[in-house]
Amino acid sequence: MNDPVMTLFFLYPFVLSFVAAILFDAIKDSLKGTVLSKGLTFGLLLFMLQTIPSIFVIFTSMTYPFGFHLSTFLYGIIGYPVIGILYAKIWNGQDFSIR
Repeated sequence: MNDPVMTLFFLYPFVLSFVAAILFDAIKDSLKGTVLSKGLTFGLLLFMLQTIPSIFVIFTSMTYPFGFHLSTFLYGIIGYPVIGILYAKIWNGQDFSIR
């Protein structure tokens, strides 16, 4: 892996997750409701800020099969609310144990 562009490609998810955590820490007091609703709200915000523009740019500038765009959409609509709920639980200090 001598190509610096590939290194950036592999670092992107880690950088995005750290930036999202910092963003959640900055706006967590503005989010209202339960831990679940705070997490869902933050996740949908991430979806709107990252996934929708990304799909638009890729759709309008490159030719990919529909399944690619669908998988990107599903990853964003499911993954970002899940990470938002995890952030909300972590910042709220809730227990993650299964009982």
